[in-house]
Amino acid sequence: MRRNSLNHKKLLISVISAFILFGSTNGNHVVNKDINNTKYINYMRSDVCEVLKQMRRQYIVKPKEKVITREENLFLISAYDLSYQSCQKSRSNKEYGITSSGFSLRGHTLQSARTIATDPTIIPTSSKVRLKFKDTEYKRFDGIYTSRDVGGRIFGKHIDLFAGDFGNYKPSKLATEFGNVICEVEIIKD
Repeated sequence: MRRNSLNHKKLLISVISAFILFGSTNGNHVVNKDINNTKYINYMRSDVCEVLKQMRRQYIVKPKEKVITREENLFLISAYDLSYQSCQKSRSNKEYGITSSGFSLRGHTLQSARTIATDPTIIPTSSKVRLKFKDTEYKRFDGIYTSRDVGGRIFGKHIDLFAGDFGNYKPSKLATEFGNVICEVEIIKD
């Protein structure tokens, strides 16, 4: 008798496993299983099937992409230029104005470069990003930028906007007075 009870448990475990991994779980099911040359026919009630369906969804089926809320799209934006204070490189340095992706910012303005520095774990390098400023004073900076650089102090949801190469050793007025502004950010997928 004990051996028969073990076979039923094994059968139940294998049936549940099969339904979780492969089975469709709609309504009542008939399961045929051959154990020790004895055929067992089991009917599974629909409430058990519903549990199996939920387990399959939870553990086997990959979850849908996370929906990003508006609050998750908000980033802190600051500005930088090629001054020594921003980049810690003098004009005589061969790496002056070269971003981490190899793009040269020398001689570029904000409009010609359209470059931002990001944390690559949040926004991957070479990504196209749409910035939409809430503050009307910063609306002129709205638009599409390319993530071409990483900054030593850029972590998480912080973006550094390239303000331009002004050829000065001192930071530009735009970079110093830009401040830290909240902006809505959208990564553009090709």
